[in-house]
Amino acid sequence: MFYLFISILIICTILTVYFLFKEFQEVSYLKGVLSDIIGKDTISEVNDLIKIKNFLNRNIKYNDKLKSQKRPLLRNTASQTLKTGLGFCGENARLAIKILILGSIKARRIYLFRKVWQHVLVEHSWKGSWFMFDGHYDPDTLLNDHNVTKIRSEKINQYPNDYPNNPYLDFCRIKLFYIIRPLRFMSKIKLPISFVYLMESPLIIKSLICFVFTLTASITLLNYWF
Repeated sequence: MFYLFISILIICTILTVYFLFKEFQEVSYLKGVLSDIIGKDTISEVNDLIKIKNFLNRNIKYNDKLKSQKRPLLRNTASQTLKTGLGFCGENARLAIKILILGSIKARRIYLFRKVWQHVLVEHSWKGSWFMFDGHYDPDTLLNDHNVTKIRSEKINQYPNDYPNNPYLDFCRIKLFYIIRPLRFMSKIKLPISFVYLMESPLIIKSLICFVFTLTASITLLNYWF
């Protein structure tokens, strides 16, 4: 048993460092992408947001036939989505959120509920207010350039939707709370951006999970020795 926990400690420590290193690489990569898109490191103009939206529109594609296909819990990282050029609205939103946050713009997910299927987009802070942002390319829900700082987060009926039989019915920010009906009243809470960044970073989540195992193994070994 002693050697088992030693093995767990070593393996999980290595994995913790590995996933943190991969996150560091992703951040560096995304900062480079942001600089290529807007020509600088910080988002400061509406035109910067438009350039990012159009970049995502052009570079991230999806297969409509796979819309209902079951996908992994953590999904792809932002860099994986960008490098493969494949992703649904949720993956696109993750990439947009990380690029916006790295460009000094607060951002988080918005889930739009409809009769048939949901849509995921982003809300971002601009001059003290929160507006909808969407880099997902769907001609029937495409956000026009001039609307990147025009449609308030709560105004879901103003958001583009050319699916006449599939209107927007409601929205939330925390999907788990929305699904659990007694907690639905908390589903529109605006979470801190640091927590949002964590939840949009599968590599950090994996690193934290490994760290918990590392800590558990360390405590067990200390109890064994003392």
